[in-house]
Amino acid sequence: MIEVEVSLFYHLKQKAGVGTINLSIPAGSEVRAVKDLLERKYPSLTTHLDNVLILQDKKIILEEDVLNEDTKISFLTPIGGG
Repeated sequence: MIEVEVSLFYHLKQKAGVGTINLSIPAGSEVRAVKDLLERKYPSLTTHLDNVLILQDKKIILEEDVLNEDTKISFLTPIGGG
């Protein structure tokens, strides 16, 4: 198992009611597994994690990327301009 610290920003934080979540997940897990776990633990996030920017230790990552041991990931919603 590895420890992952998840930070939620903007409306994701409001939907979950928390800004930081600590999770234990199996080693070799992809980001997709964290998203699934978050949606099960916080049903109000369902569909809200579909179109987000994901950062791991301040670098953009994809759902298919494998997470590192003791890492921090952040979910950010896209910000529109105009």
